[in-house]
Amino acid sequence: MFGISPLILIILPLVFQIIFGRKAIAESITLEFGTVSMISVILQIALTIIAFIISSNNFQEQLQGQPYRCGMGFIGIFMISFLFSIILVIVIIVQYYIKKSYEE
Repeated sequence: MFGISPLILIILPLVFQIIFGRKAIAESITLEFGTVSMISVILQIALTIIAFIISSNNFQEQLQGQPYRCGMGFIGIFMISFLFSIILVIVIIVQYYIKKSYEE
């Protein structure tokens, strides 16, 4: 029913961090860089849980009352989420050092 939406939910915090982290470094928004980073991390955790729930519901709808067969898709969702979490941390670190270089 929801198709690709779990993957989009997992990518959203990274996109948020890239866009608003850059704006926070340039001071074109009122949010501080630390606040933007914290929002991104919290969103990554919350949206991963929501993506997992949506995937679970999709899996239940596809089975249509049959017994479970394979749950490898859930491991894929978890690993993609883990990968994007690592990328998010790397982006935050890079943006932090860019912010420090602007302040000097």
